[in-house]
Amino acid sequence: MQACCKGTESVSLKKTLLSVCKKIHQFVGNDVKAKSCTVDPDEVRPGDVFFALPEEDDVLEESVGLAIHHGCSAVVADRPVTGIDSAPFFIIPNVAEGFAAFCHAVYDYPGKSLKLIGITGTSGKTTTSYLISGMLAEAGFQVGLIGSLGIFDGQEFHFPAQPDITPDQLVFWLDRMSMNGCTHVIIEASSRMITNGWLGGIQFDAVCLTNIRRDHLDFHKTIEQYRRSKLAVFKYAKKKALAVCNIDDRISEAIVPLIDQPLLSIGIKNQAEVGSMLVERFSEEQTFIVTAGTEAVSFRTKIIGDEFIYNCMMATALGIGFEIDIKTIVRGIERVENIPGRMERIECGQNFNVYIDSARTADSLAAVLRTVRDVTAGKLICVFGAAEYHDPAKRSLFGKTMETLTDSVILTAAADRLNFETATAICDIGKGFALQNGVRIIPERAEAIAWALSEAGKGDSVVIFGKGELANTEQSDIIPFCDRHFAKQWLYENQTCFV
Repeated sequence: MQACCKGTESVSLKKTLLSVCKKIHQFVGNDVKAKSCTVDPDEVRPGDVFFALPEEDDVLEESVGLAIHHGCSAVVADRPVTGIDSAPFFIIPNVAEGFAAFCHAVYDYPGKSLKLIGITGTSGKTTTSYLISGMLAEAGFQVGLIGSLGIFDGQEFHFPAQPDITPDQLVFWLDRMSMNGCTHVIIEASSRMITNGWLGGIQFDAVCLTNIRRDHLDFHKTIEQYRRSKLAVFKYAKKKALAVCNIDDRISEAIVPLIDQPLLSIGIKNQAEVGSMLVERFSEEQTFIVTAGTEAVSFRTKIIGDEFIYNCMMATALGIGFEIDIKTIVRGIERVENIPGRMERIECGQNFNVYIDSARTADSLAAVLRTVRDVTAGKLICVFGAAEYHDPAKRSLFGKTMETLTDSVILTAAADRLNFETATAICDIGKGFALQNGVRIIPERAEAIAWALSEAGKGDSVVIFGKGELANTEQSDIIPFCDRHFAKQWLYENQTCFV
């Protein structure tokens, strides 16, 4: 994380650090007041507070020395650094959290004028964020959104520079949203953001926990550490903040007794404050009933699947907790007809179904494929984009899942490129297939999607998995590629094939 923050308020460093750390382990020198900070020693300007992120001892000493040479007003680190005596020195346990809190402080805490809603979980964060946004907008609120698909500042949509927003970026956007008249802001809080302390200075008014499944173990190492990281989101919630939790999710249910906030539960299988029942499902829409206390309301949505119903229930529970009228909740959720890469249906007049999804765990993959299988009269064809971010220990499960639930599988790159890591992922996923005659490897993504669409006939379904919906915002070194745009172009150009 290479970040700088230059605010408008000159604030006490010691007071700000104590607001998140409770105790400063060591303090040498005098307190300082500053209105700018950075974690990049090369970017230090006179008067900046330098937050030295954890490094090897020799690298840390070099970074701190460089920051002092550039004129920093104080140094914050997680351990002593020898030979440093020309600037005030603070030692705290989580430097990134201190940096985040100081960023908010120098901007005079822009989040204090906003209702902040945090969404965390392995899957469903983006979908839930969009549904809550639609519901709040329907209720007449001005909504800001910070998530994996981009940032809406209340007036314009901006593509993110990176998947996990850094503290300086977060406070910048909150300040922009406040100035633009936003009343509510929804923040997708990834496990990496929570663990690293990047939410320091945030106080959520509500937190939604969608589910906790096996993921990101390259970063968290164990499922227990991953679970703890998700639970830690409540550290950044107000004492009486609303919590919404999916108790059908086994791990989420287990941590409910540890949540010390007012809580609303959702569930279909288990008894919960907000429940649901599917009425009917077709390839282009589904109808279901959501119950809350003595009330029962019907939803009709163009996005299908049980996972989407859970997301709708979570948005409903939040709306109830925020005292929004149930009819407004329904209208707000139903107005969200499409979310990029989330069971996104592509309709170009073809006589078969085409969906785009970004499932990145075997559980999510299975849920999507079961949903599509239920509404498919013919063959189910799957295009799966393999990537290095897929858990190596679980890659073979992708293969087993697709072999069980589909008729034909095409393995390809997650984006329009092929490197060593992607090739390795393809091979690892391929090992999950007991029979190799049901899988085809086409490394180039465009070619793989075209082949799958050309094989589909009346009543069939094609599901395209990967990161194609984000490729045109994440890759600057290659020709931009988007699954949606490519699939639509191919379908329009080949209309004569649909009989």
